[in-house]
Formats: sequence, structure tokens, C-alpha cells
Amino acid sequence: MKTILHITECLGSGVLNYVKNITTWQVKDYKVVVAYSTRPETPENFKNQFDKRVQFIKVNGFTREIEPKNDLKAFIHIKKIVKKLNPDLIHLHSTKAGILGRWAINCDKYKVFYSPHAYSFLMQDVSIRKRNLYKLIERLSNRKNCLTIADIDGELEASKQVTKNAICIPNGINPDEMDEIIEQAKPLVEKFDKTTVCLSGKIVPQKNPKLFNEIAEALPEYNFLWIGAGPLEHELKSPNITITGWVRRPEAVAKIMSSDIFLFTSLWESLSIALMEVMYLAKPCVVSKCDGNKDVIKTRVNGYLCVKKEEYVEAIRNIINDKDLLQKLGQNAKSDIIAKYNVKLIEREYRNLFHEFGIE
Repeated sequence: MKTILHITECLGSGVLNYVKNITTWQVKDYKVVVAYSTRPETPENFKNQFDKRVQFIKVNGFTREIEPKNDLKAFIHIKKIVKKLNPDLIHLHSTKAGILGRWAINCDKYKVFYSPHAYSFLMQDVSIRKRNLYKLIERLSNRKNCLTIADIDGELEASKQVTKNAICIPNGINPDEMDEIIEQAKPLVEKFDKTTVCLSGKIVPQKNPKLFNEIAEALPEYNFLWIGAGPLEHELKSPNITITGWVRRPEAVAKIMSSDIFLFTSLWESLSIALMEVMYLAKPCVVSKCDGNKDVIKTRVNGYLCVKKEEYVEAIRNIINDKDLLQKLGQNAKSDIIAKYNVKLIEREYRNLFHEFGIE
């Protein structure tokens, strides 16, 4: 049986779901190993979300930031893991794993894939100088023999700035798993006393909590709910905002189901698992016009794309005041996920790729 090794330093949120979803079908035909590190948002029981046949190895020294001492530890450990397993395919997930992995692994000997899951040089909460550094590191690392796999067309366009060897396999969710979570969530659904607008995610610069707060201040007649926690909670000051903290997944889904609109103010994204799950819940989505979001949301078709605060406010009011529009946007969003962004389509694309690379 051939071996697939996944390597990531951020086994949490979207990356956790991505790796979990693709390993679900891979374990049927391959030995699957996940070399990982965790983030604060990683669930304590995350291994229980995977098929029991998936094996795990924690990588020493993996961190999000550039830390030479820890980076060297992770670099050495990755080399040892690869040497011991001698995998038929290595799949690197996220920027840090992508950089260290490509330099630690002999990419001429091993078949290597790299999924950025949102490039670091697209982050808008760091200086231009640092973003240019990240881009330079990506370009240098691309000298290795590796195939970059973008999650969505917008990320594929970004990849062209640093590599000529890239393809796109759109991300997706597992509808069967979502149906199970929805059943668990139904008893937890609440009836809010006011129209409620929600967001699910970590309260960090990427999610733009400052803009979320400004929108809430402009709509004092509505409730705003942030499902999650994070270091920028102090920016959510409007009295009509409630912060739930981290909650179990069924409870988070129940709060989304209890809300009227999903608001996604991100400064940058790849293709967000959270957004796709909300679309599957048939909730109208009002989102920022950034890569990832604009690949799946079309204004007045399955949601709204916005740039300025005033656009968000107008979109939310339009949806709330037009129940037919609210229902149409939600149903179209769910139909798009079922038709275009689900794990069965991802499996088909990856199996075709495996055939092309002789990993069958």
C-alpha cells in the first residue's frame, strides 16, 4: 500500500477541515500520515474527527512566525519523518510547511504537492516590506520540483506571481458530515428577539473586526453575534455585539441557523470553509470583495459582495426588508455548494491528478 504524508503547522480551522476531508477517501486506498502542529483554535479532540486509520506525528518546533531556532528543529524533524516513512506523495499545507517542507525534502526524489491555503504575501496586517519578503521566499522555494495546488481561482492567480507550476482544485465541504452536524444542532437553535447578523471565526486582523464593529454601530436596531474568540476582542465595542467565545461545532452551527444573515468582513481569504458551510445552511451571505469570497459569491444571486461600510449596511437592510430575496439568496447559495464545492468533486479531481503522477 502506497503512503501519503500530509505536513502542516496549522492543523486548525480551514486547514484542519481540508486535510480531514481529503484523508477521508485517501485512507481507503493508501496509508495516510499527518505530520502536524496545532494552533490555539485546534480542538483538543481533533484526532477524533479523522478516520481511525489516519496516523499522526507531531512535528517538533513548528510555529506560525519566523523563529530560526524552532524553524531549524522543524526542518530537521521533517527530514527524519520523510526518511523514516519514505512516502509516495508528500502534501504540504500552508505557508510555513510549504517553505520548510520544500527545502527539507528532496523534491527530485519525492512527489510533492503544496497547498498555500492563502499566501502569506497577501496578508494585509503586515508591512509591505514583510509581504515582499514572503513573496521572495515563495519564489526561491519554487525552485524546488513541486506542484502548487490552489484552493480557488483567485489563489491560482496569486500563485502566478511566484510559480509557473500551479493548478486549481476548488476546496469544498462534506455535505454528509454537515447534515449530521445540523441534526445535532437543531435542538440548540434559538429564537432571537431581534434580527441577528453573525460571523464565525477567530477575532484577528484577517477577519477585520474593526469593520464588523462599524457595521454594527450603523445598525443599532439589529443584534450582531461573533461566534469565536481572539486577541482583537477589544475592537468589538458596539453594545449590540455579543461575543460567544469558542463553542462546540454543533453549538456554533445552531447559532448560525438561529441568525438571519452571515457577515464576512475578511481582508483576505482563500476559499473559506466557514463561508461554504454557511452557504450550505442556506443563509444569505454579505461578504468582503476579496479573493476567495468573490470566487463563490455573486451579488443578488447568492449573496452580496461589498467593499465600503455603507455597502454592507445597505445590503443587510435590503435582505432583511425583502423576505423573498433572503430566501432566494440562501437557496442559491446552498445549490452552488452542492453543485460545485463538495468533497466528492475534490476526490474526483485528486484521483485524476494521482493517475497523472502515477500515485495509484
